[in-house]
Amino acid sequence: MAAAGEQGLEGVVAKRLDSPYQPGIRSRLWVKTPRNATTEVVVCGWKPGAGRRSGIIGALLLGAHDRAGRLVYLGKVGTGFTHRMLADLGERLGPLRRADPPFDGPVPRPDARDATWVEPRLVGDVEYRTLSPDGRLRHPAWRGLRSDKDPRQVAVPA
Repeated sequence: MAAAGEQGLEGVVAKRLDSPYQPGIRSRLWVKTPRNATTEVVVCGWKPGAGRRSGIIGALLLGAHDRAGRLVYLGKVGTGFTHRMLADLGERLGPLRRADPPFDGPVPRPDARDATWVEPRLVGDVEYRTLSPDGRLRHPAWRGLRSDKDPRQVAVPA
């Protein structure tokens, strides 16, 4: 995995030595293992849940500081939560509500729609695949809150 990371690859594919390539067919004989990274993020808001998550948080809206110190939008995360985590986050974020986004730059309209914005005081930890060309986290998954980190110290991952 380290070699894949050094070469900028997304991960590795492991296969049985005697297994043939079968175009268009998924098989347990070939296993893709993605390379993931972790980073701290600032929680800047949330989107309401739907279905099983109706009435609770559906996704968190995330940010980090760029080299100029501006709080920029990194995307949203909606996986990795337990029901208990979502309830705890709802209690913590409720008193931090604010009327407008805390970011120093734009938020994509679909992500901003129906969002509840909060003061950028909580820091979380996420696992993700890569950063997209426009600076968004790809395939992020929530790992938990970080009480040991000041939100002003959270930087955009390199």
